[in-house]
Amino acid sequence: MKLLVLSDTHGYLANARDVLNRIGKYMNGVIHLGDHACDATDLQTEYPDLPFYIVRGNNDFGDKAPNKLMLTIHGKKLLLTHGHMQQVYWSYDTISYWAEQEGADAVLFGHTHSPVNDNKGRVMLFNPGSISLPRGVPQPTFGVLEIAQNGMFYGSIMEYIDSQTFLRKG
Repeated sequence: MKLLVLSDTHGYLANARDVLNRIGKYMNGVIHLGDHACDATDLQTEYPDLPFYIVRGNNDFGDKAPNKLMLTIHGKKLLLTHGHMQQVYWSYDTISYWAEQEGADAVLFGHTHSPVNDNKGRVMLFNPGSISLPRGVPQPTFGVLEIAQNGMFYGSIMEYIDSQTFLRKG
């Protein structure tokens, strides 16, 4: 199962659309981790063959998307959240402990606009950064998360260079 992971689009969808046009057919679903969850709803309308999993962020006033969502894929639990309630700007400890308490094997979050792909602890931490407004990195980023049949996670952070070029960061 391959999932395209986006976050923090903030109303700028050109890059996200380009990514979906180029690799959407290879994905089994799309995760949007908030801050303009309505962007994900718009994309879902444009790409109706892909399932979308959407959580709200701190800038999603009035949006009906949930604050958190748990997905189970190949026996592994993925906890989706934006991350602002877990204060991810200061440390990843809170979100890591929280995800462990929730019984998650991986926690996917956004909010910082900076990518994270850490599979060293009990809970995998995965933040795709921002496809629209990156911070701390020179290019917009997005994630691809693969969950193998055996339950292993393979996360990739991809840099969006232009409409012709993606680079794998790690």
